[in-house]
Amino acid sequence: MSKRTQTTGVPKRRRRRSVAADDRGSGAGRQGDPEYTSRAEQEARLQRLAVRVVIGVVAVLIIVVGAAFAVEQFFIPNQVVATVNGQDITVRQFRDEYNLEHTRLLLQLNQLQTAGFDLQQLSQQEPYSTWLSEVNVPDQLGLRVINDMVDDLLVAQEASRRDIQVNDDAVKMEIEAYFGFDPTEVALIGVAPTATAEPTITPTPFVSPTPTSIPTETPTPTPSDADEPAEETEPTVTPQPTVVEPTLSAVEVRENFEERQDDYRNYFSINDVTGDKLDAFFERLALEAMLADALVNDEDGLLYADVRHILLAEEEDALAALEALRNGESFADLARAVSTDTGSGFGGGELGEAFVGNYVREFREAIETAEVGVLVGPVESEFGYHILQVRSKEWRTGDDIAAQLERAKLVEFDQLVESLREQHNDSLEIFDNWLNYIPRR
Repeated sequence: MSKRTQTTGVPKRRRRRSVAADDRGSGAGRQGDPEYTSRAEQEARLQRLAVRVVIGVVAVLIIVVGAAFAVEQFFIPNQVVATVNGQDITVRQFRDEYNLEHTRLLLQLNQLQTAGFDLQQLSQQEPYSTWLSEVNVPDQLGLRVINDMVDDLLVAQEASRRDIQVNDDAVKMEIEAYFGFDPTEVALIGVAPTATAEPTITPTPFVSPTPTSIPTETPTPTPSDADEPAEETEPTVTPQPTVVEPTLSAVEVRENFEERQDDYRNYFSINDVTGDKLDAFFERLALEAMLADALVNDEDGLLYADVRHILLAEEEDALAALEALRNGESFADLARAVSTDTGSGFGGGELGEAFVGNYVREFREAIETAEVGVLVGPVESEFGYHILQVRSKEWRTGDDIAAQLERAKLVEFDQLVESLREQHNDSLEIFDNWLNYIPRR
């Protein structure tokens, strides 16, 4: 039997840990101990931690601000607000154009005030009421600007298809016209007019004049003394000095033109519209003028026509009126009886002789293709259904139609833009986000 280890009833003594070990476990130590941390070191540690936290917060703020800056300066400006046949209009372009148009309106209104006009009174008239409304209602101006930009792109694309390109001379002419400067007239300042040659008298055979009765002179009644009015004293009139406007030389006129240009550009510069944006504006005007010239050839002249018509709201009524006319009904009587165009209807449907470009596109095209004297219709327009008859047609040229020719170009250009809108309706889109990017001042 193995011998058991002898034990006593007295418990064994455990070995005490060193004071240093106990001190370490309790967090208390003594100076000189390698793991001892003084209060100063603890504060320094906390300060370092605080600095790291501050640096971290600042870094996060820098990242957030930088991201916001990047979004505002790079992401948002490149957002698309409209597209036309695959060509985009960006926020940056929209904002630039909005600022340009807003500044133009402000300048025009300021010039009116400087000239002594009351804007409150002008607000009842066009186009001043629209100008004031657009200046005060940003959304209204923004809607007009975004639509104008779509039209400008359509015009630029059409000009490209027609191989029409803007050149420096065209832009220069447009700037001169914009500021009312005519270089041809200026060049003639101070130049003596060329004497008109006296006509050569060609002898003609003597023809005895046809005798005409000489009217008997009617004696003028001599007023009696009783009929004579009392002599009136002539009022004394103080002569007023005559103000003679100084005649400017050609050099002075050109200097004034240059000064107006500089003032104009400075005004836009103050309102954050750069010179290149203003140059682009004049280039667009020049392109529009060149396209308008292509639409109406000066040498061809303008088509004038004498037309009468009957206007009705419903197509079936127009067809019934056409049938009645073909059965011998009087055009004038029927126009007076049923035409919804009361102005011409009162006169038997007569519109008289006029430039055909004055009419809406559908009506004008019907006149251009109609044979003289033939009843045409029904022709649908925005006003209803027309039955028309051309009485005569005539192409006119010369100086007599110069003013009408310029107006015709504007009409043709506007109608072209309208037709381009219809033609490319499926390939253009204006997004709603443009409302969020209107510059708010």
